[in-house]
Amino acid sequence: MPMVIGVMAGLVLAAIIVLIGLFKLMWRVAEPNEALVISGSKHKTEGLGQGMGFRIVTGHGTLVLPGVQAVRKMSLDLNETELSVDCVTHQGIPLRVRGVVIFKVGDDFVSIANAARRFLDQQKMMAERVHNVFAGHLRSIVGGLTVEDMIRDREKLTGQTRSACGSEMEKLGLIVDSLQIHEIE
Repeated sequence: MPMVIGVMAGLVLAAIIVLIGLFKLMWRVAEPNEALVISGSKHKTEGLGQGMGFRIVTGHGTLVLPGVQAVRKMSLDLNETELSVDCVTHQGIPLRVRGVVIFKVGDDFVSIANAARRFLDQQKMMAERVHNVFAGHLRSIVGGLTVEDMIRDREKLTGQTRSACGSEMEKLGLIVDSLQIHEIE
């Protein structure tokens, strides 16, 4: 009888260890600075209406079916890109504008979904894409200003550039935390 109890206890302990192992294999937790993008089955994500074919998890854990669903991480950290843009003013004077853009993926599900669709496997390319967006708009805005306007009112240049880039950044799922113009050469 004691041997049967020992075998039963061993089986129960083995079953508990297997269940804990399976749970650890299936449980994923999103760090505070990341979003988990889980693909492999249709999901409804809060605030996005229809199923997108992937689910977004931020700030908590979730169960994932190994072999059926894939989990990838989207960084929500700040990123920066240096601006060095050759421009021509309204007066036809060539100059170089130097500055920095600090940006990140938005915290809402719509922004995360937009960024995931565009950058999930190319997160290192975000800075280059943001630089290209800002460089194009900066050239256009500088082309409508005089050198005196830019030097006297850098905030106007910064504000116009931010507002011109806003809708494109939103489509990319990105928000601008800061845009600073350092130098106008």
